[in-house]
Amino acid sequence: MATSPNQQSGTAAVRSVATALCPSVPQHAVRDLAVQLHRSLADSRYLKVFDNAGIDHRSLAQPVDWYRQRHSQTERFALAVEVGGALATTASTEALAMAGVDPSDVDALVVVSTTVVRSPALDAALVASLGLRSDVRRIPVAGMASLGGAAGLALGADLVAAGYQTVLVVAVEVNSLMFTPGDDSPEALVTMALFSDGAAAVVLGASPADGGSSPGSLRVVGSMADLVPESLGVMGFDVDDDGLHWRLAANVPDVALANTARSVDAALAVAGWTRADVDHLLLHPGGVKVVAACATALGVDLEHMATSLGVLRDVGNLSGVTVLMVLQRHMAAGPPTGRALLTAMGPGFGFEHVLLEPWV
Repeated sequence: MATSPNQQSGTAAVRSVATALCPSVPQHAVRDLAVQLHRSLADSRYLKVFDNAGIDHRSLAQPVDWYRQRHSQTERFALAVEVGGALATTASTEALAMAGVDPSDVDALVVVSTTVVRSPALDAALVASLGLRSDVRRIPVAGMASLGGAAGLALGADLVAAGYQTVLVVAVEVNSLMFTPGDDSPEALVTMALFSDGAAAVVLGASPADGGSSPGSLRVVGSMADLVPESLGVMGFDVDDDGLHWRLAANVPDVALANTARSVDAALAVAGWTRADVDHLLLHPGGVKVVAACATALGVDLEHMATSLGVLRDVGNLSGVTVLMVLQRHMAAGPPTGRALLTAMGPGFGFEHVLLEPWV
């Protein structure tokens, strides 16, 4: 087990979380599209993933008809920059307002994305669109996919602990723009059934929210990254002539089942916690089977994953953005109470854990 435990040497407060989504599309509309585009799989058991995914609606960057045609890498990547930039700006603007923070007071900016590919990265464009200072510390993070939101949150807390007073963390993914008609692989169909587009922004500070409309602040107690040995082929993106293609091994739930308890226990030990000390499990809902595997591994009922499953149901899997949307719903439910563990799984196969408690 490769771990990087971190109990914060300083104190970081989650002051606000905001999200931005593309237009909502019912899951059955995407399923109908899949049947039309993948006629060789029309009677396949893989189509059942649309019905069993636990998703009612998806957030898609383009109208459904747009996905019926092939589009060049150039067009898709340009759209990813355009749509991703707009989503990131909207979520960030709202998060800063909720926290009562002026953009000029942001000292560091962490931007996480796998599907928005450009150089300079999206962080540079956000300086202008948000009105940040030209000397803001910019840290772009790429390639973490579903791990990105949790990893960005942990990194942001580390920056606060290092002395940056206000840190803005942004995660943005436009997964649907990576879809290419004509790919009849089971992996393509599964990813078509799960993934969505959106952004989330988190304002972290050295002190709790003292203005704006945030319902309350959480304290980041610690964090840990955990990479499962010999698991690089389990999930991730492959690059070919058509762009980025998700790689999802059939045994992802099995890997989660085998490793979640060990990884969670190690993360909780960073703060001297045990599972009995955790009141809220904020899990990245990669899919219903993965969530169920994690619940089994931790010895809890699926009721403990209700917030995560609600996000999956309402908007689908937004990759690294999803767990921050789970965090947003947790905080929006009222002033935070009890200890929480925020956990994401993703390429590697890896885990990212963040330990949270109310700021009192």
